[in-house]
Amino acid sequence: MAAPRPGGGISHEENKIDFRIYLGIILFRWQLIAACFLYALLGAVLYLHLAPKKFASNTKIMIYRDPLLTVSMEGAQWTSLQTHTFMLNNAKMHERVVGRLTEAWADRLGGRHRMQPGIFISQVRGVNPMLEVTVQAGNKDYTAAFLKVLLEEHEQEWQTVQRQARNSAGGMLEKELARLEQQIQTSENDLIEYQRLHDIARVEARGSMESRYLSALMERRNQLTTELMLLEAQTPTLEGANAAVISDVARLTRGTGEVKADAGESVTPAGEPIPGRDAEVTTEETQKTDEAIQGFQDLRVKLLRLEAEQAELLKVLKDDHPRLRAVRDEIRSIQNQIDAMAEVQLRNLQDRHRALSIQLNAIETAEYKWQAKNLMASQRQAEFMRLQSVISRFESHYNTLYTRLHDMRVSEELKAEHFVPEEITTENDPVWPDPVKILMAALAGGLGLGFGMAFLAQVVDNKVQTIKDVEGTLGIPFLGGIPYWAHSGLESAIRPIVTEEHSTGAIEAYRALRTSVLAELNKKHEKILLITSADSREGKTLTALNIAIMVAQMGKRVLLVDMDLRRGRIHRSLGLEREPGVTDVLREGGSLKDVIQPARIENLYVAPAGSSIDDSAELLQTVDVAKFFFSVLDDFDYIFVDTSPVLRVTDTVILASQGIGQVLYVARVNFTPKPMIRYSLDMLKDANILGLVMNSIEMHKISSLYYAYQYPNYAYYSNAYTYGYNYYYYDENGGSGRRHRRGTAMLRKRLEQSRGWVRKMLMPMQ
Repeated sequence: MAAPRPGGGISHEENKIDFRIYLGIILFRWQLIAACFLYALLGAVLYLHLAPKKFASNTKIMIYRDPLLTVSMEGAQWTSLQTHTFMLNNAKMHERVVGRLTEAWADRLGGRHRMQPGIFISQVRGVNPMLEVTVQAGNKDYTAAFLKVLLEEHEQEWQTVQRQARNSAGGMLEKELARLEQQIQTSENDLIEYQRLHDIARVEARGSMESRYLSALMERRNQLTTELMLLEAQTPTLEGANAAVISDVARLTRGTGEVKADAGESVTPAGEPIPGRDAEVTTEETQKTDEAIQGFQDLRVKLLRLEAEQAELLKVLKDDHPRLRAVRDEIRSIQNQIDAMAEVQLRNLQDRHRALSIQLNAIETAEYKWQAKNLMASQRQAEFMRLQSVISRFESHYNTLYTRLHDMRVSEELKAEHFVPEEITTENDPVWPDPVKILMAALAGGLGLGFGMAFLAQVVDNKVQTIKDVEGTLGIPFLGGIPYWAHSGLESAIRPIVTEEHSTGAIEAYRALRTSVLAELNKKHEKILLITSADSREGKTLTALNIAIMVAQMGKRVLLVDMDLRRGRIHRSLGLEREPGVTDVLREGGSLKDVIQPARIENLYVAPAGSSIDDSAELLQTVDVAKFFFSVLDDFDYIFVDTSPVLRVTDTVILASQGIGQVLYVARVNFTPKPMIRYSLDMLKDANILGLVMNSIEMHKISSLYYAYQYPNYAYYSNAYTYGYNYYYYDENGGSGRRHRRGTAMLRKRLEQSRGWVRKMLMPMQ
């Protein structure tokens, strides 16, 4: 059994798509599907007997060309079956055929308007293209005659069309070839004139030379740019360095800048390598640098010697000795020379930086000019090549059209197309109406219409049927369901079903409902439960009576109050007197304790409706109903109140609006419309709705698959009752008897196995 929801309902998967839902709907409305199927089958049978019969004549036509005489392009297809199909279906051709046959067949067929047969054409697979032509009419001899004349007309028309098409295509191709010849001649003249005006040969030679020289300039510019970047990066670090370091840096920088991107040599504008000018300049500068470094080294050696001499003199002479002063003066002179040499080297680097910048600007200017010249030469060459491509394109098109014209003329002379029709065959038996096709169409149409009508009926049906209708559409918790008790008459009698000997299934169903209801009441700390419905005949009184008995059997003291003051029936179900009752207490102002009667069931007490009245609504509004119930609240564990239907009288609305207890709503499955329930719930908007109980779930019918899916936890109770285990049931006359065993033991075993398989595969019971 499924656990209750936190909100009070039974847990189940929402929005679950399962084929069993749709299969259940189909089974639930099987009568509608069967009716549609039978009407479609009846229509098919009538059509088979009343429809006029048709006979058919057919033949196959092979259309091909001799492969030894095929001169078209490789892979080309000569014959188009679509064209032949269109021509054979042409209405004008059919009129010509009918005209040729009118004299011989018009009187025999009843007039010219009856001479138009049905024509069907299809392609047939084979080595060569083939068409199958079928003619259907009411006279089998006429079908053969019509088909023969049709083939003759088609062959004549096809030859005429081919001849006209060849003539038209040949003339058009010749005009196009003449136009292409004129265009080729004009394009060649334009090419020669352009070549003469722009001296294309010299432009190409100069363009090649300019491209090479432009590449040499770009390479030189990259070398100068590299050396400039190195000098700009090294200048801040050379402040305070000696002449030797500055000279080495200058030499390394110059060597790095002269590194080439590839192994190619610089070229002159004439395209010849530039002589080794850079090598000579570099050698001369290297010699000067080496000489300067050598002088610097000599000065440093001399400085070291003087410093050593000064150190020796300081040991034997005083600081103001003339000899010592002379040495010091000489040391200062040498240091000044060294600093001057370093400054000179640094200024040389700065001068080289300025010279490189000037040279770089000059090279860039020259490069831009050479680029402009090279661009002009490239544009002239591109225009020359474009004119050449135009001539080539015209010539290619001319060659293609010339080849096609030649092939077409050769094929016209060869006349290699053949029509080979097979012998015309006529069926002795009518081909229509076809019983198999018509019955299959009736089967498909009848079932399709039936299924569509079943789904449409399900969609437009607004009666409450499923848990989703309760919780999704109505928006109240689902507390449980009570099956429809088949073969017993229980649905038409209000009596304590759960106390009768045969009611094993009923006990289990109401036991599940009792568990859900008491759990919700305990959560809300309530002891009073008002039981109502939208309209009569929905089972609210039966539900109130049996759930009160089930709670009393738990050992709880239960008071069952009949507040259906105009139509109270609980006293008859339990064999009690109606008077005195609730109406007497309300009218005379007494206490509810005065009319409570013990039932024959232990722990169950009943307050009957009392004498009949017509002004129950006015009576309930003039008394303190809350005080009426609170006077006995401490004497009982639970108080169940059977109230009147909401839409019949206003008694229940008056009771619920005074905040007394919780309201349990009862709805009969497939009986109560959802708008009616929604309207009655709107009337109880001030009441505390505990939940809804679905009554009379029809598990026993052919719709059991649908209901077993929607109410999986109650399928067991219905099956246990309907197919029970040697218990009693009420027959149609109200008496009791024992259900007899049916069939042999083997048949019973097979039925049980089949039923178990159906439950396992189609009923998702837990």
